This record gives sequence, C-alpha cells and structure tokens, in this order.
Amino acid sequence: MSILYIDHEINNLNSFKASFRRDATIYLADTLDKGRKVLEEEQIDVIFVDHQMPDMTGLEFLKMASKQYPESIRVLLTGQAYNAEFKHAEVKGYLHNFVTKPWDEQDLRRLIITNMM
Repeated sequence: MSILYIDHEINNLNSFKASFRRDATIYLADTLDKGRKVLEEEQIDVIFVDHQMPDMTGLEFLKMASKQYPESIRVLLTGQAYNAEFKHAEVKGYLHNFVTKPWDEQDLRRLIITNMM
C-alpha cells in the first residue's frame, strides 16, 4: 500500500511517517505542488491532505484528485470542527472521509483498513 500525506507543517509529516512507515510506502509533501508531482509519478492508494494549505485548501486539492485519480482513497485532515462543506464533499465523492487534527494514530489505522477492504 502507498500513502501520500500532504501538510505544510513538517512536524506533522514526520509524525505521520514515523507512525505508518512499517505499514506502507509513505510519500510526504509539504506543498500541494509537490503532492501533485508525487501523484503524477507514483501509484498512490491513499491521499491524506491538510485542509489549511497555503495556496489552496486541501478540499480543493481533493476535488481535483477525485477527477484525476478516482481510484485513490482521499482523506481530508482538518483542525476545524465538523463542517457541512466537508460532508457535502464526501457525498459528492471528492473525499472518502475527514479527520480532525490532532489525529489519533489508531483511528487513522482503522480508517485506512476500512477503506482498503
């Protein structure tokens, strides 16, 4: 399994990689442009992206990814509380789930396993 995690916060990237490096091939990107490049070059099973990115929102990125990489599982990470916009995006198929930050490692594991089955 391959996972791409996009977040402008380096500590979050490092923590994510430390948590999941034994379970999957992890690709990290600290910008959406770097994330796009990984998607162009690698077969990615799961995309995690932070909602509060500098150039565009993570939700906008996942909307694009849902069209270009429809086979990927797409998860939005957000520091915001539940948002009707996120639920609407989930119904539209832009994302499969959203997770509030700080994320819990075991919750993310269950989410990945549930969506990959």
